Amino acid sequence: MVRAFVFLFLAHLALVIAAVADCLGGEHAPRKLSRAWWVLIIVIVPVVGGILWFSVGRARPPRPQPGSGRPGSSGGPRSPRGPVAPDDDPDFLRDIDRRLRDEPKED
Repeated sequence: MVRAFVFLFLAHLALVIAAVADCLGGEHAPRKLSRAWWVLIIVIVPVVGGILWFSVGRARPPRPQPGSGRPGSSGGPRSPRGPVAPDDDPDFLRDIDRRLRDEPKED
């Protein structure tokens, strides 16, 4: 029984901390109320306040408009503009190959 209470208390604490951190750390303004009001609601009414923050108050990031992509794009999946990782970069691979050829062999 004590373990259940400890678990519920820790879950409650995690929800409150996550909601307050998300509220104070967001880059977009929250919906409906100011950040101060949301923090007050989350702290005073812990479980319900956290659930309300994540369902109602949290700002949604703006969606890109359908026609705002690159000119001539079909709206399908975008290919990366450049190499994604060093091992995909042809210049990087050429440089490694050159270094390996130029190193003196130790035998």
